[in-house]
Formats: sequence, C-alpha cells, structure tokens
Amino acid sequence: MKGYTPPVSSEPAVDSAMREALALSLNGRGGAFPNPMVGAVVLGNGDGGSLVVGRGWHGCCGGPHAEAVALDEAGELARGATLVVTLEPCGHTGRTDPCVERIISSGISRVVAAMADPDPRMDGRGFEALRAGGVEVEVGLMAEEAARLNRVYLHYKRTGRSFLHLKLAATLDGRIAARDGSSRWITSGPARARAGSMRAEAGAVLVGAGTVLTDDPSLLPPEPQSPAYCRLVAAGRRPLPAGAKVFDRRARTVVAHPGESRPYWVPEGVDTLPLPEGPPGLDLHALLEGCASLGVGEVLCEGGAALATSLVSEGLVDRLSFFTAPALLGGEGLPVFGPLGIGSISEALEIEDARIEILGCDVLVEGGIVHRPG
Repeated sequence: MKGYTPPVSSEPAVDSAMREALALSLNGRGGAFPNPMVGAVVLGNGDGGSLVVGRGWHGCCGGPHAEAVALDEAGELARGATLVVTLEPCGHTGRTDPCVERIISSGISRVVAAMADPDPRMDGRGFEALRAGGVEVEVGLMAEEAARLNRVYLHYKRTGRSFLHLKLAATLDGRIAARDGSSRWITSGPARARAGSMRAEAGAVLVGAGTVLTDDPSLLPPEPQSPAYCRLVAAGRRPLPAGAKVFDRRARTVVAHPGESRPYWVPEGVDTLPLPEGPPGLDLHALLEGCASLGVGEVLCEGGAALATSLVSEGLVDRLSFFTAPALLGGEGLPVFGPLGIGSISEALEIEDARIEILGCDVLVEGGIVHRPG
C-alpha cells in the first residue's frame, strides 16, 4: 500500500518474524481459499529469543494449518517460545483440529498475531481461549499489511462473493479497440507481462461471449499455472464455437449461462454454471457467488466494454487496474465503458488509494472504485 509503513514493536526479532510470516502466507495463494492465507513463525528462547525454530503456512484448503506446521518443525523447542502468526488461530474443529488447543499443549508462552479472524466462529474467541489457557496474547502488529494480503478472504467473509479485479487497457482517448474490433496490441510488452502476472495471481479469468467471438483468446496465465486455475466465460444465450481456444484442455473452463439446462454448444469436459438472468444477461452478483462456490477467491475480469460497464454499474468491482497506452483511435474506436448513469462531474466515480506505475511507454493506474450510496 502506497505510503504505508507497517508498525513495529519494541522487539526487532518479533518484527522480523512477522514480516517473514506475512511472506510465508503468500504460499497459500490460489490454494487456501475459502480459508485465509496464514503464515506462522516460532521464535525459540535461544539467542535472546530471536532464534527461528519453526516456520509454516496454510497451503491448501483441508491441509494442515500454518500454526501446526510451524509447531511440528519446532518440536520441543516450542516450549516457552513465542508464536508469531498473521491471523487469529482457530478454536473450532473443521477439516483440521483446533489450532488453539495445539498451541496451548505445545507449551507456547506467547502469541503475537497481526489481526483477528472475522469468521463468526472466531472473531476474538481464539484469543480468549489462548488467554484462558495461560498464553500471553498480543494483537495488531502489522495488521494493515495482513489485511491487505488477505483481502480476498476478508471480502468473501463480508460478502459471500469472489473478489473481482477488473483489468482494462485503452488508448489515451479511452478506446479499447478500433472500429473493426481489433485491439492487439494496444499496450507494450512490459504492460502485457504485468497483465500476465495478474492472471497468475487470480483464481480465474473472466470474459464475456463477445470477447471469445472477437478475439478467440486462450486466457492462459504464464507457466507454471495453478492446477485450480480456470477460465470463466459469461456466455449469455449466444452460442460459442466448439473450436474456441477457451475450450481446449490446457486449463479448466467454466461457462456461466442463464437457466438450468446445459447449453447444447458447450463441449464435453467443460463445466457449466447455471445462473438467473439479470439486466446484462446474467445476474452478476450470483455469478460471483457461484465463483466462490467453485473455490475461486479472486476473479480477474478481462471482458469487453459491456461486461466492464455492468460490473462497475452494479458496484461489483473491488479493484481496478487500468493500462493507458500512448496512442489515439478517435471517435471511431470502441469506448472503454458504456453509459454509467453519470450526469454531472460531481457524480464521477473516483479511484481511491490510487497507485501509478510506468511500464515501458504505458501507464498503469490501480485502486478501488468509490461507489456513492444511492
């Protein structure tokens, strides 16, 4: 986050351990959802309490939790040690045993956590249980950084939907394609490389039927890709050709469509997601809820103007990445957005926490869209 400096404790070893735990948590990207990404570090008593004796992270849903992995590595050295963890340890039984019980039984004397878990089953109860078990608890170290890294999980707990990241690329005059529909390539190599890394970080890439028909993209991220990665097509009622690149077997593809019946044109081996209809063709709220049910935490939308306009209009864009290239297409080109119902400059949708980066000859602006009530 631009301009943000994580708060530090009076113990450099604990600060260093929290930074390491935050970095370890990223190993769960793409696999931990719908669970949070969590990293943990055990600081033993040797060398003034700065000796790391255990490390762990939560790699996949159903797998061992970060605290358990770190404690396993620490073994008997955990007794009297400090556990530094990026999120409140769980106190309920799910696919794994409660971490709170394991921490208490291990002999850990202190837990330093970045933030509480908003899961209604937790929300501070894990900390209470630790204190009741005789463990000293400190909460809040680098909390803002931890929340940023776990924004997908926090968003899901708040809304029940996947996190929607909208990526757009346009000319200086706001055009995403020429009059004939051609759009490759608006941006330069460095910008396209950054877009590829966005695909790699997302659980799914989303486009509309128009993009498939016009561009026939493969929608594959750079290698190696996560086994859970999928390509999502918001198809509406327009048939798509069986030979489209999104239907190859190089990654999972899911076709979202209106109604319960599987469209006749969807090839065998391609999954479908039946949804209710909405004003743009599909109920987009239901689409993102459906994505979450498929195990997709973050969706990167690379769709055209119609899909982007609908997502913005319905307040479903959680992050915007807008690439601008030094080129002009004029009024004949296709605009980035259709009507958004904005009649005055005072009604303009602002970008909060905006970050600007130069990539080759292109400019990338990233941030969140501020949607005013009403």
